[in-house]
Order: sequence, then structure tokens, then C-alpha cells
Amino acid sequence: MATDEAILHFEKKLSPKVPKGTAAVIANWIVELNVVFVISKPRQTKLGDFRPGLNGKAPRISVNADLHPYSFLITTIHEFAHLGCYLKHGQKAAPHGQEWKGIYTKMLKLFVDKGIFPPDLTKSLHLHISRPKASSCSCPILSRALAEYDSEEGEFLGNLSPNNQFEFRGDIYQYTLLRRTRILCRRVTDGKQYLISSRAKVNPLTTL
Repeated sequence: MATDEAILHFEKKLSPKVPKGTAAVIANWIVELNVVFVISKPRQTKLGDFRPGLNGKAPRISVNADLHPYSFLITTIHEFAHLGCYLKHGQKAAPHGQEWKGIYTKMLKLFVDKGIFPPDLTKSLHLHISRPKASSCSCPILSRALAEYDSEEGEFLGNLSPNNQFEFRGDIYQYTLLRRTRILCRRVTDGKQYLISSRAKVNPLTTL
């Protein structure tokens, strides 16, 4: 596929997922950096993922399909910052160390300065940029602001208490233990344990 055709292909694919005026930028990143970009089915433990290209393979970035446009864009920038850090520093830099933070904040600021985000998110993003975290979920100010644009109904998992049961994406879980920004939960049907973001929207099945 020719470069221009490839860019248009990804721009069309991304347009429904990201804020207006940003799909073309990301499409160019994908093509110019030869990235395998995947819009992934929802995952309980992460919003996005970066895997470096090893043994001649292209680098791979995936972003969850169920994110609203602002979260999808921020997560995409987050993962491309990992790629930029890897290309510049290899495996010498820590995953969310100063090298990554510098690249991430510079990339994110480009979109913030263009007025892509609404005023309330822009204010939260300026604070986030000053002290970036490992993810938007681990930045309380940003995660609260982003949650206002989340179309999912329900209660934030972080508002529940230990031993509360809840429904999440078709399964029943029990809140077990808080671990920083994620909560260890036991799936009732088989006893398997999962880490779920405290900002995930769930349907409580017990009294809070």
C-alpha cells in the first residue's frame, strides 16, 4: 500500500475513535514509524500497550476500543511516547522514567496547545503534564475529569468496599484488595483474580 493510501486508511479507521482533527496526525505516526496499530477489544488490566519491534518485527501498539475519544487519544499518545523513548534510548530507560515523561509531556502538550480538549480537560491536562503519571488512571485529577465524558453507567469500583460484589462486563467479581490505582478482584465463577482499575464503572451487587 502506498504511503498516502496507508495514511488515509488509518485516518478513516481512527476518525470515529479520536477527537476531531487528530486522526490524521496519528495516522502519519503509524505509517512513518511503521507501527502495527491495533484497536483492541476491552481489557480489564490496561487501556493500551506497547511492544517494541524485535527480531525484525515492527513495533506494536494497541488501544482499547471502548475508550471515549479523549481517553483514546491520551492513551495513544502515551503508547507512542513509549515507542519514541525506545527508539531513542532502547531498553536502558525505565518504562515510565524521566526519559519517557519528557517525550510524553512534549507530545501531549502539542495537542493541548491546539485546543483539542474542552476547557475542563485542558485545565486538568496542564496539571497532569506538570507531573505525569504512569497512566491517566493513576492521575486522580485527570481520571476524574475524563470520567465526566465516559458514557458508561454505574459506580466507580474505587467507591466500593472490600468484599463487595459487583458486575463488570458480564461477570460477577468480589472486591479483594486495593493496590495503588488498581484493585485485586476475584471472579466468582472460577476464583481467578484480576487487577481492575479503580476508575472502572461497575454495577454493585451489594450495599455500599
